[in-house]
Amino acid sequence: MTKFVLLGLVIWLAIYVLKRMVNKSNSQPSNTPAPSDTEAENMVQCATCKVHLPRSEAFLVNSNFYCSKAHIPNS
Repeated sequence: MTKFVLLGLVIWLAIYVLKRMVNKSNSQPSNTPAPSDTEAENMVQCATCKVHLPRSEAFLVNSNFYCSKAHIPNS
């Protein structure tokens, strides 16, 4: 009976140590830079409807930003 208790204790200890090692490796920040799709991007405001959108999705016409081609004045 003592052998089973000792074996159970050794197995529990091994699982405990492995879980701690995995959690520690997952919580440490990596030295690699974040992917570019998660980086912050400047927001701009549509001159027509005042909605905010990422600068990469906006249309720049005469130093004004627009959220769609339909909002660009025809002048």
